[in-house]
Amino acid sequence: MKKRIRLVVILLAAIVLVCGIVGTQAALAKKYRIAYLSPSFDISDAWERIWIAMQYRLDELGVDYELITLATSSHVAHEEQLNQVESVIMRGIDYVMLGPTAFDACVPALKALGEAGVPVVVYNYTQAHEDPEARAAVIQYIGFDHGFGGRLVGAWIASHLSGKGEIAVIYGAPGPISDGRGGEAIKVLNLFPDIEVVFEYYADFNRVKAYEATNDLLMAHPDINVIYCCSTAMALGAASAVAEVGKSDQIAVIGFGCTGEELEAIQKGTMAASPLRLIDDSGIGVADAFYAHMQGKKIPQIWSGPFVMVDNYEEGKGWYERATRVSKPIMGR
Repeated sequence: MKKRIRLVVILLAAIVLVCGIVGTQAALAKKYRIAYLSPSFDISDAWERIWIAMQYRLDELGVDYELITLATSSHVAHEEQLNQVESVIMRGIDYVMLGPTAFDACVPALKALGEAGVPVVVYNYTQAHEDPEARAAVIQYIGFDHGFGGRLVGAWIASHLSGKGEIAVIYGAPGPISDGRGGEAIKVLNLFPDIEVVFEYYADFNRVKAYEATNDLLMAHPDINVIYCCSTAMALGAASAVAEVGKSDQIAVIGFGCTGEELEAIQKGTMAASPLRLIDDSGIGVADAFYAHMQGKKIPQIWSGPFVMVDNYEEGKGWYERATRVSKPIMGR
């Protein structure tokens, strides 16, 4: 009798295993339509790297897919992004990678995707939305903790200034990204009474606006010691303005993300430092989230990648090679 029960259990286990394998094969047999929605490719090359790494990983996993790629005209084109979401829903889509123009501004888009039954990966945020309808559409939030990166920058500035000096902060747009990258850095700097924040400005993640703001800053505060810009594009704009007045060796310009252009600027001495993200890993993470969902597997709500503070070209080059190991061979930089 015991042998018969054991045989039945073994047979049931085998049936479950076979059904699971067949179910997974059936799920991967179809061609998936995936939309990659970016808040402008002009902010930095990070969005292009994520796009490349995501496709690399999907190909590696053997997923058959069609990719629809759309980007807004600017990082603050909220209505334009909602229209893009509605357009891909109308075209019939299986998955969406959404890089929001702003955390709160994407709530209507997430609700629309939820109503349409489209699973979403939200990129560039590592916290869930408070709105339950918006949160319900999201299978994973992927990105890098902006607050942690901001605290890294704050600690670097405090050390660089030996606890005394004047700094400026150029933010992107109002919201969690600026609060994390800029606000958390300032919280660290507030621990040092002889460090003073003398200039703050929102430049909408725009290189030209940051360049113009830096020109105004240099006229108003000629003794500024550090200019911290909360994105790649803004840092490069500020660095250009500082270089034009011949003060790159006097004013430390700091960025965020440490893209190839930032690393080159550190090498040339027009920028001082930037927190580097292992950016390709996050694009791979997007693909892995889609693949796990296709298989019906449980997915962690948050994926958060690491930072490394880079202020030396030779050391940073090694980290950069690792961070861009998938995208660099394709992009050539």
